[in-house]
Amino acid sequence: MSPHRPTSLRRRLAATVLAIVVANVVFVTALLGLLAPFVERARGAVAPAVPGVVWWTVLVGLSLSGLLAVQLRTARAMALSRADVTRLSASDAPELHDRVERLSALLDRQPPAVGLIDSTTPNCFSVGGGDPMIVLSSGLREQLTDAELDAVLAHELAHLQNRDATVMTLATFLPALASDRPVAGLPRWLRANLFGGAVLFALIVAAGWTDPTSPVSLLVAAGLSLVLGGVGLGVLATPVVYLTHRLSRDREFAADRAGAMLTGEPEALASALRKLDDAVESSPETDLRSMDSLVEGLCLLPYGFSRDESADDDGLTIKLRSHPPTDRRIERLQSVAAELEGGEDESLTRPELS
Repeated sequence: MSPHRPTSLRRRLAATVLAIVVANVVFVTALLGLLAPFVERARGAVAPAVPGVVWWTVLVGLSLSGLLAVQLRTARAMALSRADVTRLSASDAPELHDRVERLSALLDRQPPAVGLIDSTTPNCFSVGGGDPMIVLSSGLREQLTDAELDAVLAHELAHLQNRDATVMTLATFLPALASDRPVAGLPRWLRANLFGGAVLFALIVAAGWTDPTSPVSLLVAAGLSLVLGGVGLGVLATPVVYLTHRLSRDREFAADRAGAMLTGEPEALASALRKLDDAVESSPETDLRSMDSLVEGLCLLPYGFSRDESADDDGLTIKLRSHPPTDRRIERLQSVAAELEGGEDESLTRPELS
């Protein structure tokens, strides 16, 4: 069954993808521009008859495609690693797999993998890409009824079916680089600048803008790169963060509605949202803190999972998400329930994504 997405969600998805592509085009073009002599030499050796414009266009396109594929794979791996996800086989959790397979069959799609986080904080998220996965916390599984669990799984399947899970997974990559590199023992501000600084320093040396034989020149270039590299990554990441922030509202509403339509029980998802929201609000303060802003933006509710209190909190973190208020989501689900009961639209009885 092909997904039917609301117009606003399609626009937000397209705008977010465009921002990601533009940011990467800037990076790829700058890199290839600095390597222009080598690129032209390769053209002369491999395809001298190919016009320069065609050669560069193809090269930028191939480089961009490869970079985006690497970023998606890396962002997915980062999210699962930072959340400490354990992949569950069918023998590990047969009932959970059966639920996912049954709901996936209603959408005429292959069931995604299932992962588990050992956390009392009830939450879940999905990651897209070549190996999509739905991830639940142990706290979520323990607190929901069968109908509520089906509703939550249907919500996450809707994210995968709408492809917004893939876009959101990819969108976490640049902000994660710009705000928090996983280098243990370093202050956050330094981690945020380290990757961008390393890339800029390599470009400066490759372009011949510094004397590689002069230690002083190299130190100055390294210092400037450390400062400006982080700023440059931040500039590239800002449009992605802004558009993803706007996408989050539409994607949650769309997935709520689609999940409700898939199970035919909007009240079950509303009950699950209310129950989980109340459970998090009553949890200890440590459970209210996000493990990682990268994971937090993908979650069902705007909370991550518990993290160690010793984690440093200095520096500025780029936030990716702005979930709609839970009360507002429940109100919309109540409207869906009223429509189903009234039978105002025959399409509402079908498990389409809308």
